[in-house]
Amino acid sequence: MKKILFAATFALFASTQAFAIIGVGAHYITNTGSLGASTGSIDFNNPITGDAEKIEVNQGKSEGLQGLGFKLWIDFLPLIDIEGTFNIAAVRYNTTLIFPGIGPVPLSFPVEAPYSMLFDDASPIYGVAMGDVSVTYPFDVIPIITPYAGLGFSYFFSTAVVNSDFVKDVLTEDFLNSILDPTNPGALTDGSASKGIGDAVVNKLKDSGYETGIGGHIIIGVRIKPPVIPVAAYANCKRYFGGNTNSKFDKGFTFELGGGFAL
Repeated sequence: MKKILFAATFALFASTQAFAIIGVGAHYITNTGSLGASTGSIDFNNPITGDAEKIEVNQGKSEGLQGLGFKLWIDFLPLIDIEGTFNIAAVRYNTTLIFPGIGPVPLSFPVEAPYSMLFDDASPIYGVAMGDVSVTYPFDVIPIITPYAGLGFSYFFSTAVVNSDFVKDVLTEDFLNSILDPTNPGALTDGSASKGIGDAVVNKLKDSGYETGIGGHIIIGVRIKPPVIPVAAYANCKRYFGGNTNSKFDKGFTFELGGGFAL
């Protein structure tokens, strides 16, 4: 009888310790979303010849955002769980300017801090940050493992995209006059002109705010919490909707894989 009572007590203890009442963790993110390509043109009057001309701006497609995130979750509420998440993900893309009679000029960005992490080899990044609050319903049917599903609200931050609309505000008539060669109308002064355009774009990015908006998400996931040990691992899949990210950005699915400290 004592052995049966001991076994029952141990089983009850183990089951109550299998799921944390609160936890905090960090995770790796991969996002299947993509930033669609964009092609546009900028009309201008050549300051040397006076002719009406166009500069084409080709912003390339990019997909497969990656990043990091952090999560806090609470499990002790009746029927539902609550978790808060902050994710940051980014992807590189290319932007090229095509001047009339000259050809393509890839943008060249400086690599001095703090932009060395953002620009490299003329390649800017598109970044998205999401702050999520999720309400989930746990399916506590398997010891140690808790599958769950739910819904939540999301607050989005996204960076500007260097496309034709963005570059249009940089290539003013005075600026074009400074990079066109007066002895050879229609030609760039030299190789430094490309860097000058890149510098001007970066300066505009410094002054540009984030696009923000409120949306939502659907979440399904699983959390693994061994008995007694104060750690847990988790994996989530989220589908975002709404918000005010760039219209060319398809949010796709976000996958989170991580772990952390859990009581």
